Amino acid sequence: MKRIASCLIGLVLTANAFAQRDLKDIPDPDPAKELETFLIADGFEVNLYASDPAIAKPIQMNFDAEGRLWVASSSVYPQIEPGQKADDKIVVLIDKDKDGVAETSQVFADGLLIPTGVLPGDGGVYVANSTELLHMRDTNGDGKADQTRVVLSGFGTEDTHHILHTLRWGHDGNMYFNQSIYIHSHVETPYGVRRLDGGGIWRFRPETMELDVLCKGFVNTWGHHFNRYGANFATDGAYMEGINYVFPDSVFVSSPNARRLVNGLNPGSPKHCGLEILSGGALPQDWQGNCITNDFRAHRVCRFILDEEGSGYSSRQGEELIKTSHVAFRPVDVKMGPDGAIYIADWYNPIIQHGEVDFRDERRDQTHGRIWRVTRKDMTPLQRQEIVGATEPELFELLTAQEEWVRLWAKLTLKARGAEVVLPELEPWVANLDGNDPLYLQKKLEVLWIYQNLNIPNEAILSELLVCDDHNIRAAAVRVLSQWDDRLPNTLEALEVAVTDPHPRVRLEAVCALSKLNSLDAAETALLALDYPMDRFLDFALWSTLNELSPVWLPKAVKGEVALDKSPEKWLYAFAAVESGEVVAPALSILNAPKLSDDARRQALDLAAQRGNPEQLRRLLDIVLDDTANADAARRAELLSTLSSAFEKRKVKPAGDLTSVGELLDANNDAVAIAAANAVGLWQVADLRDELAALATTDSVAIQAAALNALAQLKARGDLIALADKSESMQLREAATAALVGVAPNEAAKRTVALLADAKPAAVAGIVAPYLMRKGGQATLAGALTEAKLPGDVAKMAIRAVRTSPQPEQGLIAALGKSGGVGQGDAKQWTDQELAAITAALPGGDPARGELIFRNTELNCTKCHAIGPAGGLVGPNLISLGASAQPDYVVESLLRPSAKLKENYNSLILLLDDGRVVSGIPVRRTAEELFLRDAEDKEVAVPIEAIEEQRDGQSLMPAGAVDQLTTEEIVDLAAFLAQLGKVGPYSISPAPIVRRWEALDWTKEGHSRLNRTSSDTASTDDAALTWSSRYSKVDGSLPLDELPQIQPHSISPHLSFVRFNLNVAKAGKITIDFGDVTGLKLWDGQSPTPIEKKMTFDWPQGEKRITLEIDRDARKTPLKVEVIEAESTGRAEPIGGK
Repeated sequence: MKRIASCLIGLVLTANAFAQRDLKDIPDPDPAKELETFLIADGFEVNLYASDPAIAKPIQMNFDAEGRLWVASSSVYPQIEPGQKADDKIVVLIDKDKDGVAETSQVFADGLLIPTGVLPGDGGVYVANSTELLHMRDTNGDGKADQTRVVLSGFGTEDTHHILHTLRWGHDGNMYFNQSIYIHSHVETPYGVRRLDGGGIWRFRPETMELDVLCKGFVNTWGHHFNRYGANFATDGAYMEGINYVFPDSVFVSSPNARRLVNGLNPGSPKHCGLEILSGGALPQDWQGNCITNDFRAHRVCRFILDEEGSGYSSRQGEELIKTSHVAFRPVDVKMGPDGAIYIADWYNPIIQHGEVDFRDERRDQTHGRIWRVTRKDMTPLQRQEIVGATEPELFELLTAQEEWVRLWAKLTLKARGAEVVLPELEPWVANLDGNDPLYLQKKLEVLWIYQNLNIPNEAILSELLVCDDHNIRAAAVRVLSQWDDRLPNTLEALEVAVTDPHPRVRLEAVCALSKLNSLDAAETALLALDYPMDRFLDFALWSTLNELSPVWLPKAVKGEVALDKSPEKWLYAFAAVESGEVVAPALSILNAPKLSDDARRQALDLAAQRGNPEQLRRLLDIVLDDTANADAARRAELLSTLSSAFEKRKVKPAGDLTSVGELLDANNDAVAIAAANAVGLWQVADLRDELAALATTDSVAIQAAALNALAQLKARGDLIALADKSESMQLREAATAALVGVAPNEAAKRTVALLADAKPAAVAGIVAPYLMRKGGQATLAGALTEAKLPGDVAKMAIRAVRTSPQPEQGLIAALGKSGGVGQGDAKQWTDQELAAITAALPGGDPARGELIFRNTELNCTKCHAIGPAGGLVGPNLISLGASAQPDYVVESLLRPSAKLKENYNSLILLLDDGRVVSGIPVRRTAEELFLRDAEDKEVAVPIEAIEEQRDGQSLMPAGAVDQLTTEEIVDLAAFLAQLGKVGPYSISPAPIVRRWEALDWTKEGHSRLNRTSSDTASTDDAALTWSSRYSKVDGSLPLDELPQIQPHSISPHLSFVRFNLNVAKAGKITIDFGDVTGLKLWDGQSPTPIEKKMTFDWPQGEKRITLEIDRDARKTPLKVEVIEAESTGRAEPIGGK
């Protein structure tokens, strides 16, 4: 306490001083001093290629065919000041003597406004300049642009770090560029207006002006590249899934109204900017094909290793190429150069938050920037290939170069020379290729791409590659076919072969390509993919294609023009893919198909329940009511619940007399009774009120809750009052009173006050909760408290519950305080001086103690926040918070959580038509539902039709969340957060360490089950056992003192049980290091297996689970488990998440 007290005494700061308190920490901008801080991957070295004043604030860079580096830069970013002249630049850097340092810097163009992309090509350079894509040329040879042409316009400009960016050429001769989530583009082309709302990647052919969308739904993707076979990958600078595998029409996390999404390859990974895929003779073999991207927040240049997995890829993080503690190192782009070196654009800025820190914050650097060059020490830099002056045959020979830059610019140079020049030379060169050459197929693929660059289909070469022996090349050929589909005969026949290809990636490309053919035959061909194993990428692609083709095949299916009985399971998949209710009739007709599987029958009935009209739903209800047809009680409950859900979402219920549902209220199965009660309430079957009232007195809490909820929906005031007043069970009185709140709020409030008077403090939050989730509820309860007297502790707990609600009302807080004779529990209002004092004290804080406070069960920070791949999803992932944010920002976010809300974490408060209030962080929205993540980290689906009012809320982290801590503890906690992501002990290791666990909780039922059986039961999914998530510390260890203990017998030791899951992406031997195995027993799945420090498991592909028993009397040290990749022939990743 002394150290913080001295700071408080010694600091007398104004608000303005608080805003500038860390200006003294701005580092020396000398590049040599920055370079000294770099920790570089073994075997590599770094030199400065270019720096200010030659360049400043580089955003994107690309090399041209001559080896010159073009850089887009902006000193105006993030926002031009009123009256300021836009003077951002395109700069050309030239290394004339090829010594790895640029001697020449020339401004090619100036007067630009935040140019966010630059790409040499077509005799000049393309520039992304706010709303426009420009082409700029130097026609007189003076090195400066003197001709500017607007190529495309109409791109959105709502946010400067989301505007058009990341320009790149593809193997196919198309230009690709990106936009981000806040941008809405409406671009005119000769083929009509092309639109993209939100983030995504565009594909553009400049010579024909054809523009389309490759994929959509990224938040802020500043990285996009292709591997050697044309497969796409992307990174996202505002979302945390690492490397993303991109395929045509894929949809990612933020696409408006998206019904399905594709997830990235590295969940929980930091945000990344830029992307390069390594190639070339100047790099080691084990780095070929690796992804290099930038964790600009944590001052790292990261390496990811790609592996094939099914129809897509998996990704794992390797050692960083560069990491540093230098706070201004901000790598934003990365490219391989013509010498085989890796070039990194360093934005250089101690401030990176775009919205959280003021645009005019004086700590923002507007003048510096540099380009770093990374080479391998033991490898000679490449001799730069002559491309511009090479002959056509010389360019053909370059097509098999290891270096992607060489191959790309050879093709682009040939494209620029035109078909008239190239084809007379190319055709004889191709004719003389040796079919026995190991590189024959790769040469043929490059030749196919030359034809694509020239925009001239070559059916012969395409046909050859579609059936060649290399699945990667077959997949690439299918992608080419998809762009030539309307210019070649027999496209459908070729895709029918591809969609039944032995390799899933070829099938994926074929399914994507079929979406463009717009015929019933195309849909039927796409469904052939279901004859083979599916995975998440293939499943999404097929779902997407069937949606795209539904205007063609669905009307025919409805009219009976499709032979559904020949492939009923496949067509049920198609029906489930689309949203239309028209699928119900043909789906129900499939029930008559011969030899229909139970799964298909289940799917048909569920589909009808979800989409059906009242008559169709009646048919399903009759099936539920028919005992002979429904021996499976769980299935009856499931189908009845689906029928109820149709009313919640669509306000549609079965036709006819619904009192027959009462037969199910006294079912011998709890799930059936609960589903029946829910249906009675939703469908307003008022004649069953007496049955519901009787059901509410059952001993089952779940059945009781369903019955009371149904009575509330029926507005059964008398029944609820009777249950609230006359029940002997206190639990039932509380539940009935809660249900009464939505029916007769004033009557309920009187009874709630009486309940509070006798309540134990632990029960208070549940008693007042119904009033916090209803319109006018808090005012009603406040009115009932006017003359009431409550125990002080009860009033305090009630005030705490109100303050942590989405809309705390001061009137209720005051009434509770008065009734309990206590203060109002106001959250502490931290002054600027206090925040400044805590910030100043951080260097003396103890991050180790801070981490323990973060993990404290009372604060429960891990419930909402992940650190890396494991933890809650309500709040931002904190993996690189300390490296990306200034200390003052960390402190203010902790003590004033709603002062500066992070992008995408603004809560919404919804008032529903039944009076309920729902709040949470928006996750996604479809045409029918809005999905929120609530404060309990649960995803809640809210029907759009039910929303009467919507407004912005505050942070879901309540004000005063840390008020219970001492000042010293706050300093320690902030010190821990301020270290996250920095080089040192609080940076998440890229090693595959188990970070998410499930621990067996102590429950009466679980204890009894283990007492009557054995520890083997813990390896099963026994319903009597309750598990909850636990997370490793930053260093990967799991402290034992955070785990529940169970003693199955009085003479047995105290035990804890934990388990973790792994995704085996590649079958083979997986070596796992368990470290110290004292007091541990292990189950592989449900098989008890003797444990050793290192164990090797021979596992097939799929998900695996390991369960550990911990003898707490014998073991006192934490657990730490790691997959040892170097000793494994297969590949497995620990599964993270919440």
